[in-house]
Amino acid sequence: MTDLKFPAGDDEMTGALRGLYAAPAGHAYWNELESRIMSRVAEVELGWWTELDRWLKPALVAAALLVITAGVAMFRAQESDRLSAYDELFAPTPVPGAPVEASAIQRSTAEPRDNALRFIISK
Repeated sequence: MTDLKFPAGDDEMTGALRGLYAAPAGHAYWNELESRIMSRVAEVELGWWTELDRWLKPALVAAALLVITAGVAMFRAQESDRLSAYDELFAPTPVPGAPVEASAIQRSTAEPRDNALRFIISK
């Protein structure tokens, strides 16, 4: 199956590795390690506002895009209102007794959904 052959017992190597990777003896090492960790924790600012620093630029870009989009939408809405006001202003007034076109009398059959939308928009 495989050509790899491991020695059956290498007690000498195992002992050396155990000595190398063994935990340090005595409390001095652990006390120093704790003091190093705690001093590093004290240096670091722990607060929710530190996370917001990373979000500043993307948030400003998103806000700018939102303002531009809202401005374009308001301009288009105002333009649409202005054009419909001009159409109403310059539309010929009906004369009593004059024949009325059939297209002016007939309305397209609108679905109830369209009527609801017109009602909401008109308010």
